Parts: sequence; structure tokens; C-alpha cells
Amino acid sequence: MKTIRNLVILLVGAIAAFYALVILASESDEVVTLRTGSGSGVNETRLWLVDYGDAEWVRTGHPEKGWFREVAADPNVELERAGKKSLRVAVPVHEPAVSQKVNEVFRAKYGHADWIVALSGDAADRIVVRLDLRE
Repeated sequence: MKTIRNLVILLVGAIAAFYALVILASESDEVVTLRTGSGSGVNETRLWLVDYGDAEWVRTGHPEKGWFREVAADPNVELERAGKKSLRVAVPVHEPAVSQKVNEVFRAKYGHADWIVALSGDAADRIVVRLDLRE
């Protein structure tokens, strides 16, 4: 019985350590704030961002949840980067070649942190989102 208890404690500790590592990794390097509107107000989400081509890009690994669902309903967002706010239109891009290249830029910028966050299960469903300036 003591062995089972110790295994459970070890397993719970390992899971907690893994998710702590994911949280630390997700806050590494540059993190921006994306504000999305919904019927219940404005929501803020902290995201990684890369520059590719003439655009700024974010991505989601969970298209069925959170900020990405809000963008599907209303693509008008506010981006806060390095203390500067700008109004944007979030444009999901489903072109495999573009997605591959943008994901490579994320890997180059965020390094091991990108790999660690991918272990949390979001890598397979990643969708890249271009943030165009709103006119």
C-alpha cells in the first residue's frame, strides 16, 4: 500500500512539474497581449508572436477554444506589443506552405520553449493567424 501511495505522489509531482515547465516555457522570450471582444466584454490573451514577411503572426493550438473562437466571430482585435497598442484584423491562414514557414519562424525564435509547449498537446492543430493593421 505504501508503494502505491509513493507512486501516486511521484506521478502527481511529475505531472505538476511538467505543467509548471510548460507555463514557464510559454512565458519565455517575447509575449504579447491580444484583446478580443465578446458579448461579455473584452478578453486578454498572452501569446507568442513572430514577424514573417511583412506581417505579424500569432497561432493557436486549440482552435475550438478561447481567443480563436472569438476571432472567428469578430476578427477585430487589439494587439499590445512592447507597450504599444494597435488595432488589427486577425486573419487565420490555412495554406500549408505558409503555415509550415510561420511555424518554422516560431521554432527559430522560441527554440526549446516551442518544443516544450508542443508537448502539452497543441502542436497537431496549430493554425497561424496573420494580424493585419485595421484601416
